[in-house]
Amino acid sequence: MYSKTKKRIRNTILGTALSFSMVLPGIVVTAPAVTAEAAARTSGNSYGLADSIQDGVILHCFNWKYSDIEAELPAIAEAGFTSVQTSPAQPSVKSGTWYWLYQPLGFYVGTNDLGTKEDLEDLCDEAEKYDINVIVDVVANHLAGNHTNIQGDLKDSQYWHTYGKVTSWADRDQVINGEIGMPDLNSEHPYVYQTVSNYIDELQDLGVDGIRWDAAKHIGLPSEGCNFWPEVTDQGLYHYGEILVGPDDRTSGNEGLMKEYTKYMTVTDSTYGKTLRDAFASGTVPTAFGNWSARGISNDKLIYWAESHDTWSNNQDWGYSNTMSQNVIDRAYAVAASRNDISALYFSRPSSANKEDIKAGAKGSTHFTSDEVSAVNQFHNAMDGQPDYYTTGNNCAVVSRETGAVVVAGSGENFNVTVPNGGGTTQAGTYVDAITGEKWTVTSESMSGRIGSTGISVLYKEGTLPENPDEPDDPSETSTVYYENTNNWSDVYAYYWSDKNEHMTTWPGTRMTNVKDNTYSIDIPSDAEYIIFSNRGSSQTDDLTIAGENMIYNNGSWTEYSDGSSEIIPEDPEDPADGSIFYKNTNNWSDVYIYYWSDENTQMTTWPGVQMTNTGNNVYKAEIPTDAQYAIFSNKGNSQTSDLTLDGYGKIYDNGNWSSYSSEPEKPEDPADDCIYYQNTNNWNTVYAYYWSSSNTQMTTWPGVKMTNVGSGVWKTDVPEDAEYIIFTNGSGQQTGDLTINGTGKIYNNNGWSDYS
Repeated sequence: MYSKTKKRIRNTILGTALSFSMVLPGIVVTAPAVTAEAAARTSGNSYGLADSIQDGVILHCFNWKYSDIEAELPAIAEAGFTSVQTSPAQPSVKSGTWYWLYQPLGFYVGTNDLGTKEDLEDLCDEAEKYDINVIVDVVANHLAGNHTNIQGDLKDSQYWHTYGKVTSWADRDQVINGEIGMPDLNSEHPYVYQTVSNYIDELQDLGVDGIRWDAAKHIGLPSEGCNFWPEVTDQGLYHYGEILVGPDDRTSGNEGLMKEYTKYMTVTDSTYGKTLRDAFASGTVPTAFGNWSARGISNDKLIYWAESHDTWSNNQDWGYSNTMSQNVIDRAYAVAASRNDISALYFSRPSSANKEDIKAGAKGSTHFTSDEVSAVNQFHNAMDGQPDYYTTGNNCAVVSRETGAVVVAGSGENFNVTVPNGGGTTQAGTYVDAITGEKWTVTSESMSGRIGSTGISVLYKEGTLPENPDEPDDPSETSTVYYENTNNWSDVYAYYWSDKNEHMTTWPGTRMTNVKDNTYSIDIPSDAEYIIFSNRGSSQTDDLTIAGENMIYNNGSWTEYSDGSSEIIPEDPEDPADGSIFYKNTNNWSDVYIYYWSDENTQMTTWPGVQMTNTGNNVYKAEIPTDAQYAIFSNKGNSQTSDLTLDGYGKIYDNGNWSSYSSEPEKPEDPADDCIYYQNTNNWNTVYAYYWSSSNTQMTTWPGVKMTNVGSGVWKTDVPEDAEYIIFTNGSGQQTGDLTINGTGKIYNNNGWSDYS
């Protein structure tokens, strides 16, 4: 089951076999050496939230700006929501009305009515402080109907179905190949699902924890000849798919397809949601236990809701929940969210019930903070793992758990009632209603007590009623600590906690920032008391007591940090080459790394080592310990030199030989003079340049050299003076044609060269 991970951290598979052309000294793969204290701090939090998305409940912040969600995070956590769900982050064809967000232009994070890419990253960073997961809605079945401005590499006809509109929703072939209002993407094509997979990677790099797949039922399964789902759901994120009614509109016979979907994602049970709200809207209670659970779908693969954005925002196209009171929906939600294993989604209603008046970027209702909704959520989290039993009696719905129960009246308020204790599941004794404080009596057969004004009672066995969580200190208040990386770890992380809040982060913590030479910094909550520094969990310090603000940990002790004037962080020596090693990147590797060791210390760094810095003219530099004796240069481990004996410092390795390197080459006054530029109109995530000449067709290896983003969609790279031809590419199958270089200081934009200024 997926648990929340920190941003930019991929799942690590221990024991992966690495193949090199030689035996690398000092490389030992071991399990993380986490202390007992640290291991105990990797689940839970001060708000009592669930440890995973599936085990918790989700607040759907429909149309909310990222900044508005961020501002409400303390209230969201206090209300017991483990996750928040945003509307799509893809750029949309228009602004204004909500449904334009569901007609995106491509598969990348763009600026839309919700905010910018940076705003989404800020939300993820802040949510992490509260142990709240961020789920992003992804539209993958289609793009905007007008293809004029869609992602350029997807315009080709091979990437689109040609079936036409769906006319029979019970015909599975039409459902997965036909149009539902916009042209239907050919999800079977490898380039399509690789493009979508790259987008999911981009979201994960921002800190996103889960994906909600819009119109998932309209994308086929492997048994139907489509490998889309196994390809886009393998990144370790949480995934759930919108499958309204079912894989098609047949009332039976599609259970096998639904089970196949659950191999890749959790699925929605919209039919049961309709059963719940329709019953309470009519003043009765639902008799059904659940639609898909009764048809063989595991509870831990289901999401329930009382209403969704479709039932609210599409007028009479689907649903009608916008004609129902919030209290009716809350009663339905109380039943849905009090079940074991099943996650539940709570919808933040927009201010308007008219489809055309619902605006993207407009903050919706904050009724989610109400006592009754919060109580139901906290009950869901507290009862995790306890079996449930659903029954009805005296026009009440009853969900019995071992040490608690939820009783929901079909209608009415403020009355005494006796209801069945289904299967005798709830232990006999005195219980307390978390909403009203009223006491209830539970026997092996019944429950008796008073239902309050909401029509909802949330019962805990007396003495087990959870206290309101102490509101933690504002996590936005931070202090900075530093670490001197004397171990030359390649990936420095900080894991921190306090006596009051043992769950400020999850192991191995948060990646630190290299601020100078081998000095790393991190901003941590001001109330953090303890810290562990580690090489992304593979090597680590002991548990350390933080010595205060602006302190640096170096070789077993804390001292005050200086930005360069103290002995702790010495100034650069006058000779910039002293202690430096240089590498001439004649192979035009995209990511140059150095791995180094000595006879006495074979573990100075971990493979592939430390990333080197491009100083210009394809010369790369690294500062390494003066006692290092050997080195390997590599393309981040993918290609490499042999074992090299270091020939002193201030030396450059070029084409098999060491030589003195007295100074770094000066950059020309006009950096454009030596560069080629590319206007990234296709919005590729990364741009590469592959170049050659008539006399040298091997100047670089495909896909070439990674270009540098200089802003406003412009990317640049240095090319050799004798290069004559170039191809720009995203490295994943998208590229220009063969282009004749028209001189340096030029930019290629929309099929032509021009001077870059």
